[in-house]
Amino acid sequence: MKTKKTAVPTWLKKYKVGSGSFFYNGERISYSIISKDFEPRFPGFVGFPEGHLFISEEVPKDYRKPILIHEFVEFTEFAGQVDRCRRAVVRELFHAPKGEEYSRYLEYRKTFFERLIEFYRDSNDVSDEFKMEIQGSYELLKKLIAQLETEDLPTECLGGHSLKEFNNLDVFARRNIILRED
Repeated sequence: MKTKKTAVPTWLKKYKVGSGSFFYNGERISYSIISKDFEPRFPGFVGFPEGHLFISEEVPKDYRKPILIHEFVEFTEFAGQVDRCRRAVVRELFHAPKGEEYSRYLEYRKTFFERLIEFYRDSNDVSDEFKMEIQGSYELLKKLIAQLETEDLPTECLGGHSLKEFNNLDVFARRNIILRED
């Protein structure tokens, strides 16, 4: 089993309040938990600078792994590809909490992308491509939430399963579905 660990960038060290790791595709991936003081204007932030994953201390513990998987696959497996952020959302959902917590998770992530869009709306610090990527993720989450309310989700969104079926799958079943699709 491999371990994916990179050094905390110097500029980030003073904000580190903890660390953690998770398994993904046979690798142990380490990350830092960063004080909310790092970016108080943006609650629930996450990043992958210089190959080092980090996440805000504000992110609920049960939500960290799927969000970090999103960040990791977006900038490794899907790097340089169009629609990489939205595709990473799909991948993260295979690791999201199940049952009733699933809909709360979707709402949390939709709100995150909504804030991200607003945060960068008038910014020249990011590319228009980045803005389109986050908009695509927001639109997907908004659609999933709307369809969750009507329980009429297109099966292609979740590996051929209805939302109700997917919502009841455990992490291992979700992982097997995504591995078959890759």
